[in-house]
Amino acid sequence: MQNRDSLTKFRLNIIVIITEFMNFKLLKLNLKISWLKFTGKLDIIKNSSNLSSPTLESPRILIILPIDKGLLSKSMKCISRIMDTYKNKNANFTVIVNNNIEDTLNFYNMKKLVFSISKNGKITNSKKIIDQIYFDKFDMIIDLNINFSFDISMLINELRSKYKVGFVSDHSDYFYNIQIRTDKHNPSYNSLEYLIGKI
Repeated sequence: MQNRDSLTKFRLNIIVIITEFMNFKLLKLNLKISWLKFTGKLDIIKNSSNLSSPTLESPRILIILPIDKGLLSKSMKCISRIMDTYKNKNANFTVIVNNNIEDTLNFYNMKKLVFSISKNGKITNSKKIIDQIYFDKFDMIIDLNINFSFDISMLINELRSKYKVGFVSDHSDYFYNIQIRTDKHNPSYNSLEYLIGKI
């Protein structure tokens, strides 16, 4: 009985530690966002609600694949749909992939850049990526990361694009002028696939 009580207390302690760690990470993120807002480096982007304008011709499109490997299969189907939508419009695609998956994917006729992801999930080469595409004026940036990534969002913030498409989060107003909703418990790209054909 004593061993069972000790095991239960141990598990509770682990849960408390994990919860406190997650709360600390959230606190750090909120502090970063607040500081960027205070220094004027970050402001709410005006939503782009005018999707009835003439469709893009010869668009330059940047697609950022998800860091979460569990979303990779769904994201590839979404990319296929995006390519089909713009195949007759002479689209120019650039993709950014995770270094853990780059060797498993082939993107023919597409410029490919690679994020270096550290063991703690941080992107360590954001500046290098920005230097490679900073002067590329994109017509559309599509972030396929359903879960908010500060590093990726800040990279997007540095780039010029008419449309910046991403998923709704507590901070998405500062980075995306077109925001997509999805069920976080059963994530999908259905809403994004529906929207793409209207831009």
